Amino acid sequence: MLSLFSGSTKLTYERAITQKQSVEITGGVIGWGGDLLNHNHSKGGLCRLAYKFIFNYSYYPHFHFFSNQSRPEHLLHGFYLKPELAFSSFSYDSKDGMERLHNNRLAIMGCVGYQVVYKRFVFDIFGGLGAGIGDENEYNYYHGFIALPKGTPTAFTAGFKLGVAF
Repeated sequence: MLSLFSGSTKLTYERAITQKQSVEITGGVIGWGGDLLNHNHSKGGLCRLAYKFIFNYSYYPHFHFFSNQSRPEHLLHGFYLKPELAFSSFSYDSKDGMERLHNNRLAIMGCVGYQVVYKRFVFDIFGGLGAGIGDENEYNYYHGFIALPKGTPTAFTAGFKLGVAF
């Protein structure tokens, strides 16, 4: 949701493959939305792939003291760990506005998060750290992750997602 204010629009699809695992794919268009962060007229695309290991205590009998419910939660509800691969490719205006630069960046990150599924609504909050390779960016923003600290091969991501379960 916040990506709309940073110059990109993302759509994520998640599918449970077992009671404790799911896959997630995200595609996005860089340049759709308002660029309130950098105002550098970025244009391009991004994709993310992740495999989630979900720790939903409803499926672990020794954790039932956390829950007042007798029925299991939604399959996608709970804490999770996910390895994630993120790639972005985009052009942007340099800080001095004199040239148009292009950026390709790939990151592999380990993320942790918590996802709540209430009726048909999904709220997901997450954070992760890993390694990134590719072109450096004057703004240190790769539409989904940053280098932390700037100029290093690290990758950091954090945020939240709102969605609909169907």
